[in-house]
Amino acid sequence: MVIAAYLPPDWDVCYIDENYKDINFDIKFDFVCISSMTVQATRAYEIAKNFREKGILTVIGGIHATIMPEEAMQYGDVIIAGEGEVLFPKFLKDYINGKYLNLYIEEKAAKYDLSRCITPKYELIKGYDYPIVNIYTTRGCPRKCNFCCASNVYGLKYRRKTNKQILNEIDLINSLYPDRLILFADDNLLIMKKQSIDLLEKLVSKNVRWIAQTDISIADDNKMLELMYVAGCQWIVIGFESVSEKSLRNIEDKNFKYKYVHAYGEKVRIIRSYGIKVYGTFIVGLDEDDKSVFDNTADFILENQLYGANITVPTPLPGTLLRQKMVMENRIINNKWSDYTLWDVVVKPKNMSISELEEGLLYTYRKISEGNNVNNRLKNLMKDMRNHVKRGIKFE
Repeated sequence: MVIAAYLPPDWDVCYIDENYKDINFDIKFDFVCISSMTVQATRAYEIAKNFREKGILTVIGGIHATIMPEEAMQYGDVIIAGEGEVLFPKFLKDYINGKYLNLYIEEKAAKYDLSRCITPKYELIKGYDYPIVNIYTTRGCPRKCNFCCASNVYGLKYRRKTNKQILNEIDLINSLYPDRLILFADDNLLIMKKQSIDLLEKLVSKNVRWIAQTDISIADDNKMLELMYVAGCQWIVIGFESVSEKSLRNIEDKNFKYKYVHAYGEKVRIIRSYGIKVYGTFIVGLDEDDKSVFDNTADFILENQLYGANITVPTPLPGTLLRQKMVMENRIINNKWSDYTLWDVVVKPKNMSISELEEGLLYTYRKISEGNNVNNRLKNLMKDMRNHVKRGIKFE
């Protein structure tokens, strides 16, 4: 939707999401843009191959192509290796002038000022029954988690759109898709406190429902939690990563999560007391984990009545410190990108076998999804809602 916003308004644009629609390879497009993450890269290359065989120009971008442009150049005619707002207009100008490059790469990465962003073409997704509409407001991450490449690609410095831009986008989404749940798809929405509080205060009157990713430290800010609730926050996604102090000790350079792990349960209860549900993400099979990690993770999810959970295995994605480590230790067993789902085991675990990790992951999901546990979670959610209505959080 962002890339499409840079195209001339009189051009016909076709948006295709293969989760919902098949691609018609017989359509004579002028050029085709393909964006993919690592797990989608194999399919992206297949799509490019199909169109190139028909003489149609293919442009490949996205985070995987940004990290591995040499690989992507084997499959696409044009590679956008960096932020689209910087590079796509350069390609477009060259294309219109009849002479374009095979590779567009940023001279200075992660420097684009998001206050210059144009509004995405949200109207392109009309006809898709998306239960959630994404909005991106920030880039950059000050935490260097070893399993994530966000700080390497988008920089350690936090960049943000203005609240005016964000509110204009929300108004547009609301006009096109009334009462649709909005996902702030940023790595961590609420780091810049002053701007975040101002945004939340203005959201109160918008009558929107939204969810966001943030970190556990939000539990330390009562004013922010009150505002989040009255501004329409339904739940937040928090990357706990592990419930083990040993496993968290070196997962990121500042040991932020390690310092909080002893208080995870208490912090979750505080967040829930404000009427905000918590969805947790976890990694099992880290180098300090033994087989007890499966029960420990499931028990934490159940005891703290998390709204939901995403449990994955260590995956050495390109551009991450984890991949560097796994390569050095010769522990990568699979480089087929379509298997980099975060649920398929592609590295040798340290303290268990491959099959034990695979079976343990399934066991953890089964335990939290067992009938009585699901029923208890629903009962607790209903109890939270009733108690919260009785309490009546007021914003002043």
